[in-house]
Amino acid sequence: MDDVIGFVVSGLWVLAGLGFLVLVVQQVKRSVVNVPLGQFVVVNRRYSSFRHADSLAEAVDRQSKLLRGGRIYFRPRWLYRVVFHDMISIPSDSIGIVHAKMGGSLEHGQPIARHVPCDDFQDFKTFLDKDGQQGPQIEVLNSGGQYAIHPTVFDVKIVKRTYVPLRTIGVVVAKVGEIMPYGHTLARHVECKYFQDGVKFLDDGGQQGPQQALLPGGGNYAINTDMFNVLTENHLDLEMVPLSHHYLEPEDLRLVSVESEETGVVIVTEGAHPVDAAEPAPKIEGHESFQFPWIFLDNGGQFGPQSEVLPGGSTYAINPFFARVVRIPSRELILSWGRKDVSADRYDSELDLIEVTLDGFHVSVELTQTFVIPPETAPHLVKRFGEDDEEHGTAGVRKSAAVQRLVTRLLGVVVKGYFNEVSNSHLIEEFISDQNQVRAELKTLVEQALREQNVSPKLTTIGAIKFQSDEMNEEFRHIAKLRQQSRQLGQQLINAAVETDLRRESIKQEKLKRSAELEEDVRILGRDQVAAERMARIDASRQVPQVLVTSNDPGVLDLPRRVRGVSRRDGQLPVWVLDTEDVRPQPAQITEAYDREEDEHDDPR
Repeated sequence: MDDVIGFVVSGLWVLAGLGFLVLVVQQVKRSVVNVPLGQFVVVNRRYSSFRHADSLAEAVDRQSKLLRGGRIYFRPRWLYRVVFHDMISIPSDSIGIVHAKMGGSLEHGQPIARHVPCDDFQDFKTFLDKDGQQGPQIEVLNSGGQYAIHPTVFDVKIVKRTYVPLRTIGVVVAKVGEIMPYGHTLARHVECKYFQDGVKFLDDGGQQGPQQALLPGGGNYAINTDMFNVLTENHLDLEMVPLSHHYLEPEDLRLVSVESEETGVVIVTEGAHPVDAAEPAPKIEGHESFQFPWIFLDNGGQFGPQSEVLPGGSTYAINPFFARVVRIPSRELILSWGRKDVSADRYDSELDLIEVTLDGFHVSVELTQTFVIPPETAPHLVKRFGEDDEEHGTAGVRKSAAVQRLVTRLLGVVVKGYFNEVSNSHLIEEFISDQNQVRAELKTLVEQALREQNVSPKLTTIGAIKFQSDEMNEEFRHIAKLRQQSRQLGQQLINAAVETDLRRESIKQEKLKRSAELEEDVRILGRDQVAAERMARIDASRQVPQVLVTSNDPGVLDLPRRVRGVSRRDGQLPVWVLDTEDVRPQPAQITEAYDREEDEHDDPR
């Protein structure tokens, strides 16, 4: 019996040993930690250590150790709790923003933790040993990378990279840095790779508030949103900007486009005080059409309207925190005083039909004025008439307030004042008869007013003058008809005088031609020969004289048988001889009649 009991006990001991061995093997197997690539593990002690830690980093490392992937570790499970984590992977269109859960506390007024190099927060012991601080960190995790970051010490938030659409700009407002000096609206410029290097921004003295540099459109930027607010056309949160810039609209975050028929006048909001308050600020070199504000400010640029303008036909990346652009038309502008839709977006929308009262008669006048604003004049107009639009704010594309005020406050006042003077100094009859003078005087006044502003007047046209009285309209039409007839008669008189002058000139030219021909014949043939030939031509062209016979008895009349001419002798004119040899005596009275041409040739004078 004892043998049986001993055998059973021995068997039990063997079974217990085998069970213990199996248990040990299982525990050893569980304690082998195989960490694959792409993962890491955090090994937490189940029991605290009796040893004193010399630093927070040592205590964290002892109590919660991070093991990287690609290796095999032995950690007894009865002493440690092993937690597997995937590597923190940052997509290509994103960045990682890190918040430290351990470390020193932030100082009073410190918005972001001090930078501590620690291998992209993968070396938490270095971070803690070098006095890393809790809270948001300056450095970000770049896109496309994988990071083994201790989750007990750090928290990582993945956010999209900042994208600025094409043909737009991104403006930046810093939430960290030094405080701007009093009276400034733009922070000091710091080169920091488009605000992607937050460490350099703070090390070089970057200031809080609106920044001078812009983010060009079409790019993605790894910007720490805990340090900077970025305003784009698609992301405009006015709560992120100071109250002084709450006027911003999405249109202000686009490239400034100045059309080919426009001039861009730049109004700078930051800079030195103007030396001459009556003139636009002088030109500053090197800022590339106000696209580099820091160069403009470093070279002593003054705030206010600038004498340098933006040529038309191009686009410009202008920081709306630094300046705004007023578009002044450089094409011909046509203003019309007449009835129109007041709500229409026109420069002459406030110019009503001109109405004058003369001797109780109401007269309406339509006026049209054309003028051109040269590019060099545009800054002076903005300086004099201003550009703040109280109704619509200061942003967006709209009609220039300076040109609007030039039209209404200058031209409108000049025209209205002139016709008020006319109504007090002219009778209705004088106004009707002196319309040309009225037109000339008004044209002179308008052109003078424009030239005083260095604006080029082109054409002043006074249209129809209408009387509200039908009687006066009829009288006016009658006078107009008489004037038209007078003009027609005057033109006919001028035409008759011209025709007379033409005939006189033609006769004169003909005489000169004959004189020249005669002189040439005399030179070649001699005076006597020419005279003889001319007399011969005259003789040959004579006609036989007509013989008129009057008698009561027709039977006693016979015509002469022969009428012959005797040639010229001794310089005397030829004499016509009547041969009457065969003619019987004639008692009747005979009268010789010559035609007009023969009288001229035979005149003895």
